[in-house]
Amino acid sequence: MPYTKVNDYKIFYEIQGKGTPLLLLEGLGYSTWMWKYQLPDLSKHFTLVMPDNRGVGKSDKLTGPYSIEMFAKDSISVMDNLGFEKFYVMGISMGGFIAQSMAALEPGRIKGLVLVSTSCGGKKSVPMSKEVFDQMRLTLNGESNRDKIKRTMSLAFTETFITSKPDEFSSIIEDRLNSLQTDDQLIYQSLSSINFDSCVSNGNIKVPVLIIAGMEDKVLPWLNSLLIYKSIPRSSLILFKNQNHLLFIEEFIRFNKFVIDFIHAVEESTYSEFLEVY
Repeated sequence: MPYTKVNDYKIFYEIQGKGTPLLLLEGLGYSTWMWKYQLPDLSKHFTLVMPDNRGVGKSDKLTGPYSIEMFAKDSISVMDNLGFEKFYVMGISMGGFIAQSMAALEPGRIKGLVLVSTSCGGKKSVPMSKEVFDQMRLTLNGESNRDKIKRTMSLAFTETFITSKPDEFSSIIEDRLNSLQTDDQLIYQSLSSINFDSCVSNGNIKVPVLIIAGMEDKVLPWLNSLLIYKSIPRSSLILFKNQNHLLFIEEFIRFNKFVIDFIHAVEESTYSEFLEVY
């Protein structure tokens, strides 16, 4: 299995495709399986680098606490070790935090960002509702891991997807179960975001940025994406009216095309800012 050494620990990664390098950064508790809806399309256009963040998947589980900057430095080291000097970054949810941190740490190396279902953190950010927060934290006596993952992931999908594609939803639950984090690592990753705040530093991002959000997002409300959009000079915003947090799975066909078109536009120097609602 492909691992790369970062300091004295190992980070697992997968690499597929050919073309312009695109680093894909996972969300909280997720590992490389989450990109299965992107791989067929994006790998035709880009060299996809997909690391597991420390503490999840096949990467080493370290002793916390963790921080978003730690994850960002891990990702930079992965790209260093693989010999990629300049590249694009796409981060989803917590992966979007990491992407923004990377842009602050290595502004000269990032060619463009895709920020999906995410936030810039800090006091201006819009938290999830108390009801959703309580559901995420809830532990029920006798509840199996499968049932808990099903209950919590249901908060990130639309009801339409869950009811119309039950087999697909079950398959996604199994994917998550097969790379389930230990409780301590989930806590370390969760707490990493507490001090994250890129709302001010985002004003220094000079490269093009594509922001995508679902207007029914229960995990990181879409107003956070609007805040990012207003904070980054060369950013564009795409909003899905009837989508939730995991829109990149539910709307993968349109989503993938938006990402491909964005990067090609930047590469061809035809990119211009826009705001669109679907």
